[in-house]
Amino acid sequence: MENSKVENLFGAIGFGFPENTEELKAFDKAFEDYKFEGNVDKINPRKILSDIKQSNTKVTRIDYHKRTVLAAEIVYKLQGEYTLGHLKLQKLMYLCQHTTSMSLHTNFLKQAMGPYDPNLMRSIDKQFKVNKWFEYSHKDYPKYKALDRVGEHKEWFERYFEEQLFDIDFLLEKFRKYKTDQVEIIATVFACWKEAVECNELINNELIVKKFYLWHKDKAKFEKERIVKAIEWMTNEGICPS
Repeated sequence: MENSKVENLFGAIGFGFPENTEELKAFDKAFEDYKFEGNVDKINPRKILSDIKQSNTKVTRIDYHKRTVLAAEIVYKLQGEYTLGHLKLQKLMYLCQHTTSMSLHTNFLKQAMGPYDPNLMRSIDKQFKVNKWFEYSHKDYPKYKALDRVGEHKEWFERYFEEQLFDIDFLLEKFRKYKTDQVEIIATVFACWKEAVECNELINNELIVKKFYLWHKDKAKFEKERIVKAIEWMTNEGICPS
């Protein structure tokens, strides 16, 4: 590498290039105990590039509208189900997003109830009322009440998700009668499985179960047998990370 290129590299990471023997000795002394701790077997270039793209992408009104439309379709299809609330809606949005690799602006974090975006529901509830599609009430069953313009999201839904229409409908029908805790288990298993895939780990039931319990201390409430059954069901149904 030419000296000018080396100087540019050191400058870019905050170091001046050593220009004499004393500076070279000082540089060597500063880094004599440095060890590279990264595991090259777990580096996933595709994930790194994906994270960079996401961090550099400006969020637009269309991004917010798109996720509201997806939520509206889920509620529209399942509004009569007593099992549908904020938690189940979020988990279904998470599964729709990651089983179809759709582009959707969300920020699902590791929460006690599984992958959860704390700001997502407030935004969606607000937009539901603005658009006069639905109104949410945590006291009532069903929790979503249809408003005057219910169903008007359909045109947008078919436009935004043209390539995922079949897969979304498949998921919604599969989970129509599922209770909140069942969907929570499956979404958390999916997230743990996805993490293992991204880290290039050897996928097996024991690894996923271990990650499940490490997710949050509250996961201890679920028996191992239920988690293993969820993994087997997801495998048979094809609802798992690729």
